Amino acid sequence: MCPKRARGSALMIALFVIVVMGGLAAALGRLLGDSSEKYTVEVRGLRALMAAQGALETGLYRLYPNGHWQGQVCEPLTLTLPSDAAGLVDCRARLSCDVITAEHNGRTLKGWRLIGTGECGDEGGGASPDFAVSRSVTAEAFDSD
Repeated sequence: MCPKRARGSALMIALFVIVVMGGLAAALGRLLGDSSEKYTVEVRGLRALMAAQGALETGLYRLYPNGHWQGQVCEPLTLTLPSDAAGLVDCRARLSCDVITAEHNGRTLKGWRLIGTGECGDEGGGASPDFAVSRSVTAEAFDSD
């Protein structure tokens, strides 16, 4: 091959390699970004679950203080999480209660359906509203008398 005819081929090969490597770098950057977002959602989901569990346990304690049924009143509440609860930063917890009845051995039992809801992340649609996560847990408690 004549050196005059091959003058531009090295430049074309170098340009091709740069474009391919740039495409691979962009794809890898996007993959790392997606992975980071998934971990953020997973962590906030676990925090929201723990906040919901805390709300539910608070409601159950109000119904059963010291292990004895006191289920006269269960009021919905919004828990104020402690500011030093590092694992629950930017989280909120709510409890809702509904009176329910059930039949058991020919008796009608009065009970409560408690729903604890935990939310973590930006609630106002701010910088990252796609990372707002909510979890709910439900329990039913009945008077055994």
